[in-house]
Amino acid sequence: MSMRSIVLRIVVDIVILGFLATLIWFLWIAGIIPSNVPLNVVYAILAAVGIVLIIYSISSPILKSLVPKYGHKAYTFTNVLKLFTYIIAGIVILASLGISPEVALAGGTFSGLIVGLALQPVLSNFFAGLIVLLTGYVKPGDDIRLVTSEMPYQWAFLPGYKYFSPDYVFVGYRGRIIEVGLLYSLMISDSGVELKIPNRIIFNAAIVNYTPKHQLERVSQVRYEFKVDYDPDLVLERVRNALSDIKEIDDIAINEQCDKEYYIVQIRFSAPMDKDWREIKSEVLKRLIKVHRELKIAEKP
Repeated sequence: MSMRSIVLRIVVDIVILGFLATLIWFLWIAGIIPSNVPLNVVYAILAAVGIVLIIYSISSPILKSLVPKYGHKAYTFTNVLKLFTYIIAGIVILASLGISPEVALAGGTFSGLIVGLALQPVLSNFFAGLIVLLTGYVKPGDDIRLVTSEMPYQWAFLPGYKYFSPDYVFVGYRGRIIEVGLLYSLMISDSGVELKIPNRIIFNAAIVNYTPKHQLERVSQVRYEFKVDYDPDLVLERVRNALSDIKEIDDIAINEQCDKEYYIVQIRFSAPMDKDWREIKSEVLKRLIKVHRELKIAEKP
């Protein structure tokens, strides 16, 4: 949306608000609205609502214009804009009512306790959202995994190889943060599902960040089982020969014996953060399967 359209929308909102203010004044003069209703209170509320409506009406086109250039960071800008809008709306109401900051603070002490207790879940998410926004604990565009007991998650533990199938086992939900709001954050899971997560949970959770800014390489591993009937030295030799041209390989060793019938060969490799490590893992697994098949064929009489 062009700047001209945004300005036009603001003008339309102001005209509508002016019409409502004029209508309220005529109703008050005509006696339809009781004379004991102070107009300054009505106008203060109307002004605050108007400010919020104007910001919300233009935030969407602003977001659309910023996303192509700034990506997910544009959501942070619009959320901060909405936050300041709430603050300005509150100041407008206090100023219109002629309430000084000292009076507002004194009167708000008791009422704040009551409202705070009633709205504790909402306020906890609100202030957690402020901290997340200001500190950058998570940001739009981050590929993360939430590790917290507040979002139950059950991993595959039977059969045993399912437990060891990931490079590392993190109990939690993985996805990309799309928006950090004032009450909740929006995350798209790796399966494409939208998760709306309360900010309090994000703030209290441990975050596994798959898009770090201080790490240049990602270290991963592949574990593969071979029967104890196969000579370990022969297996290691064939595996090393099969993977000799993959420069990302760091180490090849027998890691452990998983039971009486099998031992595990572990291949560790490093991949730059801007490269898809799954391609390397896929290639390593394909070659290990070929080595395994060759060993099975060789043992036949």
